[in-house]
Amino acid sequence: MLKKLFIITLLSVVALSAYLYWDYSAKRTVITPYTYSFLNSFDKNYEAHHALDLKQAESAKILILGDRMGKTLDTYTKNIQEQFGGAFKTPPSIFNWSADNEGLFRTIHKLKMLKKLPPIIIYFGASSELTEKKFRVEDKKNILKNFETYDNEKLISLIITFPWLSKVLYKNVKYFDLAEYTEYKSMLASPQKLEEKELSFKFFQYEMKEMIDYIKDKKSNLVVITTPINLEVEPKEVCAHSSNDQTVGVQQEIEAELKEGAYKTAFPKAQKLSEVTFSNARSFYLLGRAALGTGDIKTARESLLKASVFDCSSWRGNAVYNAIIKSLAQKNLVHVVDFDQFMTSNLSKEGLYFDEIIPQNVFYQSMIKELGDILKKILSIE
Repeated sequence: MLKKLFIITLLSVVALSAYLYWDYSAKRTVITPYTYSFLNSFDKNYEAHHALDLKQAESAKILILGDRMGKTLDTYTKNIQEQFGGAFKTPPSIFNWSADNEGLFRTIHKLKMLKKLPPIIIYFGASSELTEKKFRVEDKKNILKNFETYDNEKLISLIITFPWLSKVLYKNVKYFDLAEYTEYKSMLASPQKLEEKELSFKFFQYEMKEMIDYIKDKKSNLVVITTPINLEVEPKEVCAHSSNDQTVGVQQEIEAELKEGAYKTAFPKAQKLSEVTFSNARSFYLLGRAALGTGDIKTARESLLKASVFDCSSWRGNAVYNAIIKSLAQKNLVHVVDFDQFMTSNLSKEGLYFDEIIPQNVFYQSMIKELGDILKKILSIE
């Protein structure tokens, strides 16, 4: 009997040891519990093929970073420089290093490739955060637990002092080795799409804090621009779990009334529907349209904003990203140009946007004026 007990105990110890070794070996040594990292081969290839970009980024007085939103500032580079008037013999050099589909994590990685940072960095992005896959929704529980561990001052102090402890303290997740951009289109079921967005917000929060800290540590100045959200664009996708045949029927009835201009009739129906179909982007969108028709701008803004947040399709920026940007900027004394708030405040006006994403030139001009005032202030202090 003792022999059998000994054998069982021995096998249990061996099995447990094997599991712990496998679990430890499967993890990576990291400080911040990101589920991704860039391959060394990507860095070498980028440095070889983008040497001029790296040189221009390092030598610029003002560096613009971001995704397609950042690229829109190409048109206004001259306008920015002209605002300095005769303050300088030559206008401050500006280099726009933004790229289509560039999530914040790629922007940070590029930034860390520079040997020195320009005096001023402008970030205008957050409209392409889910165009590339860098985590699995299946790992949500472990991802959130790892960030919880990271936020624990005692545990993160241990990890910073002894990095190998990260393989013990962090839960196991799937890691993504990144190289060139690879397009990602979510094919997840509706509930998981919302979880995917939630995780994207979580990663963005830590990435934004990392970028702010890195730029500050390098004695550079950061200016962030919030992403304008075109609230009048209908949601691209409604999560299936938030809808049913009865809901769709009421929505169609409300939409028919809106087309006829019967806003006062549609408004109470839309308001009641939005209260019982929480997270249904289309219900909030219809309420927003009805509110606009009745002149209730406050309700319209709130409802259309919710419609954009709960849009299951990640094709543009999101109010949550903007909230993260503004919150962290305020805490860290970073300059903010709240372009989104400016556009939202003009909601009742016609012709706000050139297309579904890009505001009209007249609104860009106002934003550039505010940006120029901030840049002049920074350069005068420098």
